[in-house]
Amino acid sequence: MSWRSIVRGAGRVFALIGLLEFLSAQVRCPTTKEFSHIGMDRAFPSARFIPDTLWVPVVFHLIAQDSGGWLEERRIAAQVRALNRDFAAAGIQFYLPRYGPQGQPTCGVTRHLSPLAVHDWTFQEDTLKSLVCWPPDSFLNIWVVDEMVLSTIGYARVLGDSEGTPGVVLIKSVVGDKVGVQPPFDWGRTAVHEIGHVFSLYHPFEGGCVGMNAQTCAIEGDEICDTPPQSQPHYGCPPLTTNTCHEAPPDLFDPVDNFMGYVDDECMTRFTSLQIQRMREFLFQVGAVLISEENQQARGRNEPFLSGCAAVASLSYSLPSFHIRQAGHSIFMEAEESISLILLDAMGRMILKKEGNQFFLSNLPVGLYIAVVEVRGKPLFFRFFVI
Repeated sequence: MSWRSIVRGAGRVFALIGLLEFLSAQVRCPTTKEFSHIGMDRAFPSARFIPDTLWVPVVFHLIAQDSGGWLEERRIAAQVRALNRDFAAAGIQFYLPRYGPQGQPTCGVTRHLSPLAVHDWTFQEDTLKSLVCWPPDSFLNIWVVDEMVLSTIGYARVLGDSEGTPGVVLIKSVVGDKVGVQPPFDWGRTAVHEIGHVFSLYHPFEGGCVGMNAQTCAIEGDEICDTPPQSQPHYGCPPLTTNTCHEAPPDLFDPVDNFMGYVDDECMTRFTSLQIQRMREFLFQVGAVLISEENQQARGRNEPFLSGCAAVASLSYSLPSFHIRQAGHSIFMEAEESISLILLDAMGRMILKKEGNQFFLSNLPVGLYIAVVEVRGKPLFFRFFVI
């Protein structure tokens, strides 16, 4: 049994994640095209991004009924690590800012005592977000409440939304990564899924069995041609061979392991290449200020945390000295420290793992690749095309 609903309130459609008591099936938010007011050029041209880590500052606003109910900062740090793990193949990384909207020092966390900690999203969305909101063109806001009505665990609004404040609202029990988080929502992927919506993605089952051929897949359904349509959401951990729509040849399996579906956290594992392209293009167009170098400097991405930020201080985003160059069919990586490399294909699948500062292009098929290079224990991301 599963539950999802679209509730109309104050003239809007609200995206929800629901979990009915006593149900073990994971449920995700039923965001629709009507809900997502995406302001951008809908053409997604092919692009070559080298190197291409996009840095997004994220602030957590903790809303509690009493001071004994705060979410632990270690769970916030774990959530940021989970986001960076799952968005790595997309070349998108998140960091807690050192400086707030007025340049004030911050740990990337705010705290507010309010009865809104028991959140009724049917009419309180604007009230909650007006309690505290940092400029959404410069910060990704995540509001964390104690609980929500109707067993809802979260909802999101797209960046640049023309009818509401962008960002994510979550209940605190789904924030983190495994430790202290209850299965099946225990890998931090409720936030991953919702931020996918913030960055313009729909569900693979948007509209059901529509966009069934090469002529319609980019304009119907989720508008992503490498996520085959599926007739309805899936729950739990369904077989990868599940197939509910029979599109024009080739007829492909449903993308049951996609981050934008409703399956259990441990069974959703990837964004597709075209989902990645869409998110990145959306950020370049609509989130240009958010990911800009100027915003990174203003938020102190490469600066150390204050001494009072001990619980999140392990999240360091300063990058070690590193250079990359191509010579013929070889890629050379140069750093003062030892280097390890993981090479992923466009679907996020690992195809190479090695130590050392060189790898060869000659054995790679034509396509897009993502390299995750670890120097001094810190991951660096870049992508390249083999043509």
